[in-house]
Amino acid sequence: MNNRLPFSEVKAAALAALPRVLDWAGIHHQQAGHEIQMLNPTRSNDDGFGSFSINSVTGVWADFASGDKGGDVVSLVAFVKGYGQGDACKDLARLFGIISGDASPNSQPAPLPPPPPPATDPWQALLPIPEGMMGTIPRTKYKHPGTIKQFWWYHDAAGQKLGAVVRVEPGMNDRSKDYFPLFAFQHSESGKHEWRWKNINGLRPLYGLDKLAARPDAPVVICEGEKAADAAAKLLPGHVAVCWMAGAKALGKADFTPLSGRNCLIWPDNDAPGEAAAQELAGILGRVGVAGVYQVDIAAFAEFTPASDQGRAELAHGGKWEAGDDAADALAYGWTADHMQCLSTAQRLILADKDKTPPVPDTTSSTPSTSKPRAPRRKAASPAPPGGNPFKLSASGVYFQTEDMDVAFWVCGPLHILASTRDDNGENWGLLVQMTDPDGNDKEWNIPAEMLAAGEGTEIVKGLLTRGLRIGAGPKAKQRLLEYLGRYDGDARATLVNRMGWHKGAFLLPDACIGDTSEQLVYRAESKQREIVKTAGTLPQWQQEVGRYCVGNSRMLFAVSTAFAGPLMDIIGAESGGFHLYGESSQGKSTIFEALSSVYGTKDFMRSWRSTDNSLEAVATEYSDCVLPLDEIGMCDPRIVGDTIYMLGNGKGKGRANDQGGSRGRVASWRLLFLSSGEVTPEARMLEVGRKMMAGMEVRLVNIPKNEHTEFGMFECIHGKKSASAFADGIKAATAKYYGTPIRAYLDKLVAERVKVAALLVEGMKRFAGDVVPDGAHGQVHRVAYRFALVAMAGELASEWGVTGWPQGEAIKAARLCFTDWLHSRGTRGSREDDQIIARIRLFFEQNGEARFTRLSTETALYDHEGSAPDPDDHAPKTLARCGYRLKDKTEGLIKYYILPESFRTEICTGLDHNRVCKLLLELDALETTKGGNNRLQVRTTPEAKYSKSGRAWVYCITSNLFGGSHD
Repeated sequence: MNNRLPFSEVKAAALAALPRVLDWAGIHHQQAGHEIQMLNPTRSNDDGFGSFSINSVTGVWADFASGDKGGDVVSLVAFVKGYGQGDACKDLARLFGIISGDASPNSQPAPLPPPPPPATDPWQALLPIPEGMMGTIPRTKYKHPGTIKQFWWYHDAAGQKLGAVVRVEPGMNDRSKDYFPLFAFQHSESGKHEWRWKNINGLRPLYGLDKLAARPDAPVVICEGEKAADAAAKLLPGHVAVCWMAGAKALGKADFTPLSGRNCLIWPDNDAPGEAAAQELAGILGRVGVAGVYQVDIAAFAEFTPASDQGRAELAHGGKWEAGDDAADALAYGWTADHMQCLSTAQRLILADKDKTPPVPDTTSSTPSTSKPRAPRRKAASPAPPGGNPFKLSASGVYFQTEDMDVAFWVCGPLHILASTRDDNGENWGLLVQMTDPDGNDKEWNIPAEMLAAGEGTEIVKGLLTRGLRIGAGPKAKQRLLEYLGRYDGDARATLVNRMGWHKGAFLLPDACIGDTSEQLVYRAESKQREIVKTAGTLPQWQQEVGRYCVGNSRMLFAVSTAFAGPLMDIIGAESGGFHLYGESSQGKSTIFEALSSVYGTKDFMRSWRSTDNSLEAVATEYSDCVLPLDEIGMCDPRIVGDTIYMLGNGKGKGRANDQGGSRGRVASWRLLFLSSGEVTPEARMLEVGRKMMAGMEVRLVNIPKNEHTEFGMFECIHGKKSASAFADGIKAATAKYYGTPIRAYLDKLVAERVKVAALLVEGMKRFAGDVVPDGAHGQVHRVAYRFALVAMAGELASEWGVTGWPQGEAIKAARLCFTDWLHSRGTRGSREDDQIIARIRLFFEQNGEARFTRLSTETALYDHEGSAPDPDDHAPKTLARCGYRLKDKTEGLIKYYILPESFRTEICTGLDHNRVCKLLLELDALETTKGGNNRLQVRTTPEAKYSKSGRAWVYCITSNLFGGSHD
């Protein structure tokens, strides 16, 4: 006995009778296009339609106010009635008689909230337009930059004008054009007549009502937009062409009742909104009582192109039909009424409904055509043999055979279609195919669907040939190959991803997915990552020939540990950042990078700084959740070094605009560690072109110098080899033979213990940072310390899991040494920005102490209290572009600079916050101030003071303590 609940039958019945179900469940509802808006009876504050709705086509429902949602009517009933979906299925099954028994009684809906008071608009539309107003039609739109290019007039059945839709070019906000309604209105109180750029209240008329009235028996073609309707009238002269105002979102505001009793043909725009509008329009037409609803098969425009043979219209294969195209585009592509008749003859004009056969329309006008149209030279689809599909796949290849063919036609070698693919946004669809090249190597390729419509599929054929697929000779084989691909309608799905790393709990490598996913992931990066991230040898061989030589070499062990740190960043939400190893040439930096690369694959895993910032943006995306080794910063254009550091450290690429001024898709993003190398620091590289290293850059890319206490360059221990060069050569030889196995062993363990690892990592990182950061250190030091801590914990984790072969504690020891050397080379444990500010102020006085400051007499300080000091020293050199005065105060043993206020704020502190500068100077005891003087000193001894009305002047007084203090 089968006790399985009839969910499928109940879902279908409930969706077909949705209003009845909602009434039975006690839910207030109203129709709004293809949606039904409802009031949520489980939410007492739901006092208006809008937030709670269900799609009447799919059954998907959601309450956007509470976050509740579901995928069918059964789940909606369960939610509203407060019981399980099994009980809801049984209740609905009894309601529709699918199973015996009585359904639960109707629920009484809660009282509706009081309706809002109706809005009053004093302006009422004048329909039709009074004759006297036609001479006052506006020729410009107020405050719009464009020019009126076209009026599309709407008429009533008698031919009188009701209003217009107006095209204005160019549009606002960088749009190419704008459309506006234009109607005549009368003020209900003053009686004033006025043209207004607004639509009428109530249902709006259709475009072409006068033509409908003139041809009461003609079928109707309905387009989206007036321009498309005008084109459809030329292409289908046997029809009356109409449209509604304001596009897809305004369907519910149009009056379609004049179409009652007519056969209606919908011509949708070639995009998702157009298809959705066509579905919604079909429902509306059904409710107004049309005789039949049909839809233009717009796919035919992509399959056929208009052609002619001795003056007769015919169709050839290989059409053009792009996103957003409509009837106006068909006209522009060369389609005519005769070509449309060819489509009708080939039964490709109308998209046939599975339950009924649409009438074949007479697309021609009553005027005889001078040319006799012919059907396509080749059929749109060959008749299928028993079983439906004329293509068969066997061990020897793909074959095509129809019922009227005695011998099967060989198309190509074995080509397996594995799945339909798309990205995680449901876009960029394609086909994942598999083939075997003549050497017996299996190849996979994701073919973008857009290639099927580009250049007669030439790029697809070239791509398959390049990968070793054998394809039959002649154009017919290539045509059948494309048809074979285009016919695929299997259920298998795969998600395209353009980067390595974490995806829904699994970690993707170009040739493997570690962990379970709901569906297959397909790596689609355009670089040669599959040839780079791969394995050779075994893990014990790597440990013996590469891993063990890291011990005792802090820089190499630290670099290899970064390879294991990348996958941990997503787990703890770490920010992107990098490390820069620098030292003289031929010191072992490249060898260290090859050892790091061997964790993932070949030495080509290491990338070069010799790239544009746009190129590195793409590379960073591919390396997300991993480590990105960038060799030799000296190869990079010094003008982009700073911007590239910011970009990599911020984990986000540049936003780009499309040709309409909008955003061109998603901004690239990543999370990674990057390891850089070079003979000089990034700061030195930038100074070559006069650019300064900002503190934010130094935090994102921290410098690690070579160990000064070793004679082996970047190495501290060469493990008994004759020389550092011999040691490096041995590492390079080993990494060429053994690679790729460490990361796979590490990820196998990490994926399994991802949740458990997070808390242990955070605790270990806190402990490391607490041990190495000195007291009183600035937040920048703490921030960098946590990055070193992440690398240390990654190395220890890999060692604990038996991946590296290192003793426990080696990774922490190496990270500690590298951090200490970084902090020492930084020169301060304080804020780098503060040090840079003080350095800039010192530089000004070092360069301008004599030239820009007039010397005051040495006795000046003695007379400051009474204001009778002598004038500046007449024997001193002449001061040009004076910033102030200087004097030697013998009583305090200091040189003092009296800086005029505007010179201090606008020249010395250019680009800086002068209040912050003063705060730092006060901390160095290098600024003398008067209480309440806002960091300034009031003096009586400068010429400005002596000869002013008050006998006083304000200055900023910086002392020679500036040159002896240290801001740490």
